[in-house]
Amino acid sequence: MEPDHKPSVISRLLDEVSWEGSNVKRYRNGGRGMENPLTAEVFQGLSNLPRDLFLGEILRCAHGADETRLAAADEAEHADLDVLPGSLLLPALKIDVQPDVWVTTPSVQLLVEAKGFRKGATFNVEQLPRELLCLHAHNKNRAPLLLLVLTTPPPIRLAGSGRHEIDAGVAIGLESLCARAGMTAEDYEALLASIPFCVAWVTWSEIHAIVTRQKNALSGLSSSIAASLHRTADGVASAIKWHSGGLGFESVTVAD
Repeated sequence: MEPDHKPSVISRLLDEVSWEGSNVKRYRNGGRGMENPLTAEVFQGLSNLPRDLFLGEILRCAHGADETRLAAADEAEHADLDVLPGSLLLPALKIDVQPDVWVTTPSVQLLVEAKGFRKGATFNVEQLPRELLCLHAHNKNRAPLLLLVLTTPPPIRLAGSGRHEIDAGVAIGLESLCARAGMTAEDYEALLASIPFCVAWVTWSEIHAIVTRQKNALSGLSSSIAASLHRTADGVASAIKWHSGGLGFESVTVAD
């Protein structure tokens, strides 16, 4: 019997690429602007950096779902961070949901949905409500939190449905999904009411600014360890800037 093995971020990214078929050519030039390579590079780096100082600070500086988001931030050091984790099933709908990152803390289940910088990128109309249902189905009694990583601040673009503020964008399609899943009207109303308390967002530009700022907060370390962490932080920031290609990216200042 082989020992349990958690696949690396690189092996999971390669697995994602293997399903692209003729679209695999899009990954030439490092998949610049595509969400999977960008997410893998950034969140692998964030996983390796001191969690409270970097991932925790990103959560503190994000927007929306304040109570749940800040609880996740406070528990970041103890989080299990799973990048490109594969599919989670919604049994009642027989639908697979594929989080970009699945983060489990002692009291919060966090699903990260990231958008890459490719021009015209949109959310599918049912994508966000499916992820909301996925969180509620797989949170194991933890508080659910859906974190959107965006190229620009809201409103967000839904395919074929225009631009919407975050809460409205998540709500579109939710009633239909609940009905197809055999849920009651009361269940739907409860999910709808939960959106402001479990959906948050942050931009790639803000993550870039936070990582750059927090790098300078590293102190009291040996020169070798400090240099290693600085290289990792620089790699995260550089990945965001390179993948942006100048599209949807501008330098921002994040308040302390």
